[in-house]
Amino acid sequence: MFATYVVLPAWVAWPCGVAFILGIYGLGRAIGWAQRLYDPPANAFKLPAAQEVFPFTLTAAGAYEVALTRPGQWGRPFTMPPAVLEVRRLPDGPVQRLEPSFWNWGRRANMDGDTSQRIADFGADQPGDYELRNLTPTQFHRGDLLRIQPSTAGKSLPLTLLFLVSGLATIGGFVVGLIAGLGGRH
Repeated sequence: MFATYVVLPAWVAWPCGVAFILGIYGLGRAIGWAQRLYDPPANAFKLPAAQEVFPFTLTAAGAYEVALTRPGQWGRPFTMPPAVLEVRRLPDGPVQRLEPSFWNWGRRANMDGDTSQRIADFGADQPGDYELRNLTPTQFHRGDLLRIQPSTAGKSLPLTLLFLVSGLATIGGFVVGLIAGLGGRH
């Protein structure tokens, strides 16, 4: 059998080096974005899932989500209990009923092994005092937490694509640039 080699010209190392640098930059930006998205510095609250009433203060209007966090799952999916929650702006705002949707399949895990699944989103029409009421506190397991934070809906896909493209640029730029720079054959 005859082996066919492709010799990469040395000039290919320069664009690959640029791709490598841009990939590293993109990964840094993606990590920062993920940290701000899933662990926001403001308007994020954790409470025991068995707590019936939880008052909280939002400093900005917008879309927010309530997620169930179950410790020790290490990314494994779990069956969402048939929870019924209500959110309202104090003292007399409209009540928003939150129930898990069949379509909430997305989950995320942290390095401690806690897995979170979104229950539902709600809208805060203005900053101020709000109240979360848990109408079914006995539906949750011991240790379950409810987490209120700015909504992550629609932001996970672009973040995943940024990680993917940046990772490919980093690895591809490094490997192909190294081969071309050393004058090797592939």
